[in-house]
Amino acid sequence: MKSKITFVGSGNVAWHLAKAFDLAGYQIHQIISRNETTGKELAKKYAAFFDTKPENVFDDSDFIFLTIPDKAIESTIEKIKANSPIFVHCAGSCSLATIANFKKNTGVFYPLQSFTKGRNLNYFEIPIFIEASDKNTFQKMWDLADSISNSVKHLDSEKRLYLHLAAVMANNFTNHLLAQAEKVMTMEELPLVWLKPLVEETIKKAFEFGPENSQTGPAIRNDETTIQKHLEMLESNPGLKELYSIISKDIGRK
Repeated sequence: MKSKITFVGSGNVAWHLAKAFDLAGYQIHQIISRNETTGKELAKKYAAFFDTKPENVFDDSDFIFLTIPDKAIESTIEKIKANSPIFVHCAGSCSLATIANFKKNTGVFYPLQSFTKGRNLNYFEIPIFIEASDKNTFQKMWDLADSISNSVKHLDSEKRLYLHLAAVMANNFTNHLLAQAEKVMTMEELPLVWLKPLVEETIKKAFEFGPENSQTGPAIRNDETTIQKHLEMLESNPGLKELYSIISKDIGRK
């Protein structure tokens, strides 16, 4: 019989992991969430039990996934009375000790992806990085991850923190820069979609040849004339002008 999985939290990560585990044949056993709307919706989807209080987590689950904000992990696990399940968090920036200090069998299950409810993802393409408190727990975590991903790797807390840092820069910073590019396009009522082929080719080259070898543009060419022209165009937006200047200077140091 497949394992029973409980989620504490009903946000984006819980939504996607519940879907992935359900497709793999696992039983979504219980949903615990302070948000009754999203919690009940997720529980209903998988015919799972629902509750709002961590104190009421069932002890008969095999895995308890803490899919909640990083800052809430310790305060939440302290409230959970159940001890039999394997307790898991999915935070890239939190160590295993965050929960290992409170429960015996613990692990980290870190899927390296940006999750948004309703998005269709190929879960087998998402790499999952795991860590566990002991060999037996590690094997169970590995088997669980291997059932939904073709890329499962062991990574300790220290290295995972650096992975998370790089992920924030690659994902969140890139998206922020696209948001700033959209502001520039909006100045002249130009559509953001015109940049799509350029951005897609940029990403492809970065992974094919390496980001350092793929850098193009005025900064890497030391084209001060173009850079100054761009800075003048951004006079009305000091924040964006400063951002452009800082990044251009950093590229020019390479």
